[in-house]
Amino acid sequence: MSGKHNRKTPRYRVHLSVRFARAREFVVEYAENLSQGGLFVKGAGSLEPLQEVDVELDLPGAGSYTVRAEVAHLIDAETAAKLGRSAGAGLAITHSPDGFEEALRGYLQRLGRRADMMVMVLDETFGLLLAAAGFQVATAPGPSELAAAMVRSEVPIIGLVVSSQRAPEYEQAAAKAGAGDVVVVMDSTDEFEGVLKRLDDEL
Repeated sequence: MSGKHNRKTPRYRVHLSVRFARAREFVVEYAENLSQGGLFVKGAGSLEPLQEVDVELDLPGAGSYTVRAEVAHLIDAETAAKLGRSAGAGLAITHSPDGFEEALRGYLQRLGRRADMMVMVLDETFGLLLAAAGFQVATAPGPSELAAAMVRSEVPIIGLVVSSQRAPEYEQAAAKAGAGDVVVVMDSTDEFEGVLKRLDDEL
């Protein structure tokens, strides 16, 4: 990939870890949004305009890549507060390894599809993770109210994330609602990547 960031490229909100080279060391920060041409990295405000950095970018389900990027713009804390945004740096990807563009394109397509889908959760922490991954999220109703909630939803519900302890009652309720495969078991955040893959398989 070469050239400057194209602002016409769709941008997606994401929450993923990136590492960028600064002063001969990699510093872990978080990407706030991502597009085919670049990304905005929270907390990277100490970089300088037009500075070139190596960025290690982990694309969940698509691998890890190191790309070359140029600092296109900076948002300091004061400006960020006025705009209601996070402080950080906008990076334009200038060079990337073989396979990166295809992997990024596939990842962005999944992000776009996630935005059109709903996941119901019982655990607020899991809900925050799923929302950060791009899904619409709602609190799951009780098992007896599940069928009605699914009928009322204006957005397709592709997952109902519950603990293994609550799974049997929700699986029974989902089966009665004609959506027996919607229940996804998750007991800890360590299982999040597997849950994401399961949900993405439904997209």
